[in-house]
Amino acid sequence: MIGYLLELFRKKRAEARHKRLSVYIKRGNSHLFPSFSINLNIPQEDKIYLEVGNDTILDCQITFESKEGKVIVGDQSFIGGSHLICRNKIVIEDNVFMAWGSTIYDHNSHSLDYRDREEDILQQLRDYRLGQSFIANKNWEVVDSKAILIKSNAWIGMNCIILKGVTIGEGAIVGAGSVVTKDVPDWTVVGGNPAKVIKVLPENLRKK
Repeated sequence: MIGYLLELFRKKRAEARHKRLSVYIKRGNSHLFPSFSINLNIPQEDKIYLEVGNDTILDCQITFESKEGKVIVGDQSFIGGSHLICRNKIVIEDNVFMAWGSTIYDHNSHSLDYRDREEDILQQLRDYRLGQSFIANKNWEVVDSKAILIKSNAWIGMNCIILKGVTIGEGAIVGAGSVVTKDVPDWTVVGGNPAKVIKVLPENLRKK
């Protein structure tokens, strides 16, 4: 009985959270699981940050680190307990499976110049001590950022990392634990750190 009540409480709390965030989301008949969340560090009013098509399930966490950024997820996709960190653009097309524990990151987060990183820390302290988001005044001009595209029918295994500027090809499979730093060709299997092509899928396993 206690377990049931706790689960009911979690579900109601999630529904309330999703309702508050609905002004930033445009979706069809897709489902947001109770554990799904969006973190808007510096929300911009009247902006759609997330677009979701039909028959998709989102069980992930999405973080927008500035006013910029957009995530688009197509139809009939499943995004498990992974983390999408967006400042530019992340596009996930149709019929994509993403397992748990993966991270998709469309920017470097910090500059390659140590002096910029020193200033990052000082700025974070200033903002936090003023009661603001700790990245309210972050200098994003020195941070590289490039859009990510995951094409239709791709499958991302558990605990993968997909970095900025990468395109995952149609029907491609990314093996568990891979770190993807470069584009993945259509209908291939990749794995490793950095991810490399392990296998080319035969014609009979490709969508016509």
